[in-house]
Amino acid sequence: MARLLYHEKQTSMLCGVHALNTLLQGPYFSAHDLAAIATEFDERERALMRESGVESADFLRYMAEDSGNAAADGNFSIQVLTKALEVWNLTCVPATSREAGSAWRSPQDEVAFLCNLDQHWFAVRRRDDVESPSVHAGGGFGGKKGSAPKPGGWWNFNSMFPAPQPISELYLSAFLAQLKEEGYSIFVVRGALPAAADASSSGTYGRWVNVEDAAADNKAADAVKAAGRARCAAEQAMARVGAGGRATLTTLARGGGGGGGGGEGSADDAELQAAIAASLGHGHGHGHGGGAGKRDSAEDAARALAASFAGAGAPSAGGGDDADADLAAAIAASLAQSTPPHSQPPPPPMALPPVPDEPAAGDPAAVTLAVRVPSGRRLSRRFRDVDAVAAVAAFVAAETGVDMSRHALVAAFPRRPLSDLGRTLKDAGVKDKEALSVEPRR
Repeated sequence: MARLLYHEKQTSMLCGVHALNTLLQGPYFSAHDLAAIATEFDERERALMRESGVESADFLRYMAEDSGNAAADGNFSIQVLTKALEVWNLTCVPATSREAGSAWRSPQDEVAFLCNLDQHWFAVRRRDDVESPSVHAGGGFGGKKGSAPKPGGWWNFNSMFPAPQPISELYLSAFLAQLKEEGYSIFVVRGALPAAADASSSGTYGRWVNVEDAAADNKAADAVKAAGRARCAAEQAMARVGAGGRATLTTLARGGGGGGGGGEGSADDAELQAAIAASLGHGHGHGHGGGAGKRDSAEDAARALAASFAGAGAPSAGGGDDADADLAAAIAASLAQSTPPHSQPPPPPMALPPVPDEPAAGDPAAVTLAVRVPSGRRLSRRFRDVDAVAAVAAFVAAETGVDMSRHALVAAFPRRPLSDLGRTLKDAGVKDKEALSVEPRR
């Protein structure tokens, strides 16, 4: 009997529920279960903020904010998810923290990860009892020709996908590194994951799927996306030549003059003709020289665009289908050769000091800080007023996995960024019971 994978498609903002259930491979948690945990955390945080006085600006501002543990539409914080996993004797720590040990260097030795960006969660985990293709999902379910599936493997259970997608063990490290580059916080899950639940129950949000059906669902979704991108590219290309539309482009693709007038319009037509001719191989090596990878990408785009044209309307007489297909290939390949604007390189990882020891509650130099991070989680910890602002940043990075080279600490009242990490908390004007937030750098 074929082993099945449990998957949940996105419902509202319940990705936290979906991430936990696909991590555990069964419909174990509901939104109500996680909301109860979030309410408990909210009450603890209110009690902490009350210590600064119910009339204080920080407390009034806190009470006016939405819950940091559960949004009204169903998103949950990492501390809620971590608390829920304790029921299964599972722990969850930032993958790049010292506590995680070698998890970031050797992710293939772990059992699962939880990934978060802004308000989206998803699970990546190993299923040793389900055969998976040996190549990651970016290249489809086939991988290298002639390669045989291997027992077990890693799966991406992102609820934005129609079905789970396989990740090869060789690709896992690069996959996680790419997520981190995109701003994701990644948490390693430690402990013995339970066996998959009984496939007779799929709960409110889920379904069980075998490898073949998952492949078919993902392939169909990719085809729809490719057709949409192709139609968009075609519409943009059509807009460039105005009312002449497809007939003008066909003329240009065949090397026609595109009209008898001179001036700017003729120059535009000549430029488009040259681009199309180059993409069809009529040029003489004046392209960008992207090599086989770029050619393959252009050909893939051409095929997608040709398919979208083929499905756009009824066949025309007199060989119109062939002309449309040739035109589609020309436009798509020409667009594929355009060079996107260079983006700024990502900032290098920030060098942060070790997290200092937490002072005792009665220490006269101790300041208790509440820090709200992008996932909505609120942290609370004591520091000494002579500790540097960088110590707070290091604590946030260690606890949450947030990349502090991309984020900044911001004091709430009066609102100001704590940009000088070398200053002491006292010199930076950070006081006891103050609320800070972690925000993306502008």
